[in-house]
Amino acid sequence: MTQKGQKNHYNVKLLRGYGVSISLKDSKIILKNGRHVITGEQESEEWFVNNMPYEKIILSGKGYVSTEALSLLSQKNRNIILIDTYGKPIIFCNSMMDSLTATKYRMAQYDTFRDPEKCEYLRKQIIQSKKESQLKLLKLIGSDVTSLPEKEHLASKVYFKEFAKVIPERYGFNSRNQSFIRTSKNNATDIINALLNYGYSVLAGEISKFVCGFGLDPYFGFMHKSHTGFQPLVYDLIEPFRWLVDYTVFKIANHPNYRYRIKLKEFVHTREGNVVMDSSLIKRFLEMLERQFQQERKYDFRHGKKTESGLKSVQEITVAKIMIQKLSDFCSQ
Repeated sequence: MTQKGQKNHYNVKLLRGYGVSISLKDSKIILKNGRHVITGEQESEEWFVNNMPYEKIILSGKGYVSTEALSLLSQKNRNIILIDTYGKPIIFCNSMMDSLTATKYRMAQYDTFRDPEKCEYLRKQIIQSKKESQLKLLKLIGSDVTSLPEKEHLASKVYFKEFAKVIPERYGFNSRNQSFIRTSKNNATDIINALLNYGYSVLAGEISKFVCGFGLDPYFGFMHKSHTGFQPLVYDLIEPFRWLVDYTVFKIANHPNYRYRIKLKEFVHTREGNVVMDSSLIKRFLEMLERQFQQERKYDFRHGKKTESGLKSVQEITVAKIMIQKLSDFCSQ
């Protein structure tokens, strides 16, 4: 999908369905999509890894990934995110930093984890950043709310109550009915929650790539220390960036062009009432989300050329990477 006046974003690839695979043959990465339910045909692509335009591959379905392909993709910092039918994360496959710096960061992280004062400071910083991002989103969607309650769970209730006001009634969204990351058998029962789940999983995959890239341990967080259903540090660090997903869902639900909007025929409900989305909708959503990740804003970044104000234009997803670098440095102090 290419929107008028915008460039293509082919750096995200969705492989979905029965028979999906990622393999290596004659030094080329072979990407196979799921078989067509009627014709049985299967789309296939071949790339030398240096020429492959995809920075991340979203994998959902029954198939296989060869160890040779996984090793090569990992070496080239290409991210593989395995997601279930309902958009929940299963596995993140990304490279690990192998250096003395990574060892230093990880040891410092463990020391910080055992320091109650540092943990409390980080917890407050995460919650504050999350609220600031929520208020930013509410302003973007035209809400009159300018402040949120002090307690996090109350703030989230107010936030999603306002968010629901700008979602068309035909999509049946009333509130955020679950956390995509918590250990739960419940899946989304409306299309908006389904898209939020999918987007949060992709965002978590991006954050996990940065966390592992710096050598941090994703299973030692500072706010969600006792959480067992997912990687606690990743769960901590996605909080200030969830708004990127929320805003993308808002845009696809309200897009002025019918071609890009969510169509009722693009999802169905199972007997249990859970939502299953069509691949065309997921692809469209992922490309819109990628555009949101790549949106630039002014930020205090110590590397590269800055403007007169001392700030530099960086992508939203790069801000997340910078934040993880700052966390690593904080732990090392």
